[in-house]
Amino acid sequence: METGWSKKNNLEKTIAVGIHGTPQLKENERRRFLGFFRERVVEAVTFRQISTKQGAEAIARALKHGQANELVVHGDARSAAMPAIKLARQYGVDFTVTTNPKFVGPVAVVVVAKTSVDAERVFAEEEEKL
Repeated sequence: METGWSKKNNLEKTIAVGIHGTPQLKENERRRFLGFFRERVVEAVTFRQISTKQGAEAIARALKHGQANELVVHGDARSAAMPAIKLARQYGVDFTVTTNPKFVGPVAVVVVAKTSVDAERVFAEEEEKL
């Protein structure tokens, strides 16, 4: 039996959506970046980086970015992210603290835009090279 979404008939699709919910695009990517697509991420900082000078500077630069729309903080990083939250308020950028047991990876804070910015590299990706 063929199992790809495009191979299903309308009845099979309706049943699948009823049981599992609407299919998500790039679900793994969204889990990694606190629920957002990578192309909307202006900056991402890991749990280890958030308490460093470089991490704080990366967040500050991102909050000043013309397309910065929201600061999203992983619930486990709430305390460490307080300086970033205060800075977001100063710049008039909304912030959200979010928790989801399906989030994966070390990302603690992301600054996101409403539309695609497709940043070449985010600070969190520096840590992946180690």
